[in-house]
Amino acid sequence: MFNGGRIFMPGGIGPVSQTTMSACARGDRAIATVRNANEIFYNLDGRRVYYDSAENWLYFVDAPQDPVIRTITAALGGMGAAVVIEQLHLDIHRTFNAARRVALGSGQAGAVLIALRLAGVSVTIR
Repeated sequence: MFNGGRIFMPGGIGPVSQTTMSACARGDRAIATVRNANEIFYNLDGRRVYYDSAENWLYFVDAPQDPVIRTITAALGGMGAAVVIEQLHLDIHRTFNAARRVALGSGQAGAVLIALRLAGVSVTIR
């Protein structure tokens, strides 16, 4: 919402800071070498997945309106492969959900990653 050249949050919450505006405008965030799945989780969103080619894991977060799980299931189902999606957690008590991941074989990774890109999902490969 615009008012006098400034952008305001919907609902009249107040002006959007320059820091927030620039963070929202970034097109791509680089994911550096990470030590564990929780570090990957902080760089994901519903339109971004992370494929670890050394370990053959595809990490993602997904909401019901996001296409990630539907695309993975359709791509692997079309190849006759079983889809086993693992829910990761931020804590040892399994209270707080983190990312999900699925193991992809070498023959599956290319097809799944291309299908995700065609669905509009950004793919980061390490």
